[in-house]
Amino acid sequence: MIQKTRRCPRDRPEYAPSSSEDEDPAKNIGVTYRSTRSAKPVGPEDMGATAVYELDTEKEKDAQAIFERSQKIQEELRGKEDDKIYRGINNYQKYVKPKDTSMGNASSGMVRKGPIRAPEHLRATVRWDYQPDICKDYKETGFCGFGDSCKFLHDRSDYKHGWQIERELDEGRYGVNDEENYEVSSDEEDMPFKCFICRGSFKNPVVTKCRHYFCESCALQHYRKSQRCYVCDKQTNGVFNPAKELMAKLEKHKGEEEEEQQSDHGEDPQ
Repeated sequence: MIQKTRRCPRDRPEYAPSSSEDEDPAKNIGVTYRSTRSAKPVGPEDMGATAVYELDTEKEKDAQAIFERSQKIQEELRGKEDDKIYRGINNYQKYVKPKDTSMGNASSGMVRKGPIRAPEHLRATVRWDYQPDICKDYKETGFCGFGDSCKFLHDRSDYKHGWQIERELDEGRYGVNDEENYEVSSDEEDMPFKCFICRGSFKNPVVTKCRHYFCESCALQHYRKSQRCYVCDKQTNGVFNPAKELMAKLEKHKGEEEEEQQSDHGEDPQ
């Protein structure tokens, strides 16, 4: 698709007075398009699979290309007299051909002094290391192949970056429930086996919004006296949901006790 702009000539008599409408340049410009009559999509045919790395110096200007041009000029000038023509700082005529050195070997990028041409099929990944004294393997995985002989610090402490603290400040979450995020709890500690009110086994257990468990009858009796939680004194608003997780855990615990009793009876001598 080729876009072209073309000015449309407009005849206007010389004696006609000029007005603001006639002087508008936008009305004198027309736009036409010309198609290539091809169904191929615009862009590379391989969808960029063979794209080269274009952030480095161009091939015609890097040190490898300068060295190759210098070698070609030296081959042309070898055995001839000096013609007093300046060909650049890298192309002075050399009367002695160096051998078995980095400059006398082949013109590949690996046997020459100076910058080496980077491969085009590789992509560079950058990682900013703000803690160069900490072993990254141990911090991320908890394991280091060097063990105690590693020269870096084996530290797995969790610190927040500055940008994380600033984001929490903007969102108003900085310092809110920070201690709860680092508490290690288990299911056994979260779900008790006895009711907090009657101190007995659960009968139709219910759970509040603050994750405290009571018997259904105990919770309703306490709600008649106070609408707040019996344990933490938070507002419950009369919401008591069936504690399905606790009931499943109690049934599992009861089944384990029955299996232990059966195994004990089976081992007792008659």
